[in-house]
Amino acid sequence: MAMNIDNKLDKLKNIRQVDAPPFLFTRIKERIDSIGNVPASTKWKLAFVLAALLILALNTGIVFQSSAREKKSNITNVVSTMQLSPSNDFYHD
Repeated sequence: MAMNIDNKLDKLKNIRQVDAPPFLFTRIKERIDSIGNVPASTKWKLAFVLAALLILALNTGIVFQSSAREKKSNITNVVSTMQLSPSNDFYHD
């Protein structure tokens, strides 16, 4: 099996470099330059703005939700540390 792999690898030595057609790079560059700076369509601009607003709304919601949870957990920790009753009953039955 090792000889079979060596034979296949020896075939790679027969590969030779191919020359590119003349002026290939300049043709590619001309084609890219001919496209120019095409402004984005209104649909793409609107889609980008809506996606950015959606991401901003989600991030804002997550931040406010996590800060509310932290406040509640901090209050719970203080009450349990001071061994206070979390109940709002005025009289304990």
